[in-house]
Amino acid sequence: MVIFLKRADHYSYGMEQISIKQTTPLHQEWLRKLDFCHFELFMLKEQLDEIAEDCIDEYILEKAEHFKELLIIRKTYIEGLRDRIRENQNRLALDITNEHTIEKNLNIFDLLNEECIAQQQAVNELRWIFDHFVAERV
Repeated sequence: MVIFLKRADHYSYGMEQISIKQTTPLHQEWLRKLDFCHFELFMLKEQLDEIAEDCIDEYILEKAEHFKELLIIRKTYIEGLRDRIRENQNRLALDITNEHTIEKNLNIFDLLNEECIAQQQAVNELRWIFDHFVAERV
């Protein structure tokens, strides 16, 4: 059974309609993007550890500790978002008979799309701030 939805114009994928089966690749795309964000955070932490290891300046060490906390918060949020994406993917695959349930899950789908974009932007901002911090230090 394929159910077509007219709400897909809300997405940046340029489709006029979308089937439930087409949501799976979108979920997978989000997960890949979040995996990349997770990797970016890992790389930032590695760089931060190197800076803190060689530094004796208290101000720099405090700033490095603050960045570590931000990275942990962002990483934790991304992990939770990945879990919610998988959960939504499973629900959409299972609940294809009840129109109300489908609508509820698609609303969640919309929110997950927005949250995924927001997380990418947040990681990019952290990278930008970190790059400025490193440049200040030199």
